[in-house]
Parts: sequence; structure tokens; C-alpha cells
Amino acid sequence: MKKFKFRYESVLKMRIDHEDRVKNELAKLIAEKQRLDDRLAELREGAQQYDQHIETLMTEGDTYHERFQINQGKRYYKDQIQAVLEQIQQVTHEIQKVQVKLVEAMKERKIMEKLKEKAFQEFVQAINDADFKLIEEVVNFSNNKRDGE
Repeated sequence: MKKFKFRYESVLKMRIDHEDRVKNELAKLIAEKQRLDDRLAELREGAQQYDQHIETLMTEGDTYHERFQINQGKRYYKDQIQAVLEQIQQVTHEIQKVQVKLVEAMKERKIMEKLKEKAFQEFVQAINDADFKLIEEVVNFSNNKRDGE
């Protein structure tokens, strides 16, 4: 019996590989966003602890130098939080782009899989037609042979 061979198998494999690469890219971006979210949480907690530290310093009194350091510390946390928020926004935008690419890659793969399924159905139908034709020829030959005797 003839074996089914999809003509565009290499194209299907290429599209599956492309989809896998896009999935990996998306996973990396999601991991990066999670890392940034964790960093943001650490910074916010650090800022909160710093504010508590400032409260204790304020009760003890402060000097100009201490106020300068306090302002520097507050500015540091504010700048770091802002930078991480901007990075998160950028990564989120990149994730959205990659998600669109993934949807397109999945569509392309599905198209090829549907073509493969259709080709397989045509292959099965051709085999069934050939079998039917062979059976019909055998029956006709047997009937002709009996009628001829």
C-alpha cells in the first residue's frame, strides 16, 4: 500500500519551528517582566523601610547633612521606581507585539495543518476509489467469466 507523504511537510515543519521560536521569545519577555515586577516590589518595600527609618531620624532631630542624605535617599528610590516602571511598560509593549506575532504564527501553522489534513483525506479517498474500482473489476470479471461459460 502506498504511504501518505505531505508535499509541504517541510513548510509545515518550518512554520511549527517558527511558532516555537516565537513562543520562546514570549516566555523570555514574560520572565523579564516578572523579574521587573519583583524588582519593583523590592524597591517599594525598600522605600517604605527607608521612610520608616526617616521617621525615627526625625524624632531624634536632624541636621542639614542628614536632610541632604534623606533627600538623596528619597530621590534614589523615586528614580529607581520610575525607571523600573518605564522598563515594565516597555516590556509589556514588547509582549503585546510578540503575542500578535504568535497569533500570526499559529494561524500559519493551522493553515498548513488543514492543508495536510485535506491532502490526507484526498489520499484516503483515492485509495478507497482504487480499491472500489479493483473490486468492481474482479466482480465484473467473475460475472463475465460465468456468463461466458
